[in-house]
Amino acid sequence: MSSEQITQTNVPVEETTQTTTDTPQVTEQPTVTNSWKETISEEFRNDPNISKFTEIDALAKSYINATRMIGQDKVAIPNENSTDDQWNEVYGKLGRPESADKYKLEVQSETASLDENAIKQFAENAHQLGLNNKQAQGILEYYKNSMEGSVQQARVDTETAQANAEQELRKEWGRSYDENIKRAGAIAKANMSEDILNMELKDGTRIGDHASVIKGFANIANLMSEDKLISTESEGMDQGTDYQAEISKLVNDTSGPYWNKAHPDHDKIVQQVFTLRTMLNG
Repeated sequence: MSSEQITQTNVPVEETTQTTTDTPQVTEQPTVTNSWKETISEEFRNDPNISKFTEIDALAKSYINATRMIGQDKVAIPNENSTDDQWNEVYGKLGRPESADKYKLEVQSETASLDENAIKQFAENAHQLGLNNKQAQGILEYYKNSMEGSVQQARVDTETAQANAEQELRKEWGRSYDENIKRAGAIAKANMSEDILNMELKDGTRIGDHASVIKGFANIANLMSEDKLISTESEGMDQGTDYQAEISKLVNDTSGPYWNKAHPDHDKIVQQVFTLRTMLNG
């Protein structure tokens, strides 16, 4: 190396600093969807017919259904201030016939007898009340079923009463049961009408089925037999012959009370003959 001093100058190298600028993150803001009601005028938005809907589909469905109803028959609901004509108009639209005789009512029953006049009156009331044919038929069917049930129950009660009376009388009369029943029946038929015999007592038993009543008729028959109004078995003849002989005796006496209406015993003897003939024929 030379004596000349070589001075090395270090020239500082400028460092280049790269400055990175951070790009700010853009956060996507949620899109706020306004209610569908806010898209319509406030005048309509607050209307009760609109405010009751929470979904627009429900509103659309309601509108479609309302549109379909246009042109169809409508029924205005009457109120307490409506006139008879307004009610009649509604009844007609609901299917009430033009008149009571236009009802087509089916009332067939094998057990319950339904009077035609009663059915006619029912139809008149049904028409006045505004019933259509289906409603009237339904009420009549219920009434018919109720009657059939009552008739059936009455039959059961009658059979039960007859069975109880028979059991009681057989126990009391023993072997004389059949003969006493025949005599009691003849007296009852000769002197009492069917309507009276079919009348019900407080316990629901028919008069003609009550054991005490049957015994009463049997006692009357026995008293008549003892008084010779009816022939008895002591004459040694069969019962049928006794009856016929007594009938002949009373009827063949042309000068007796049977043929003489002025005789004080005329009605009594005529009744006796009738009773004897009833007993003879069983």
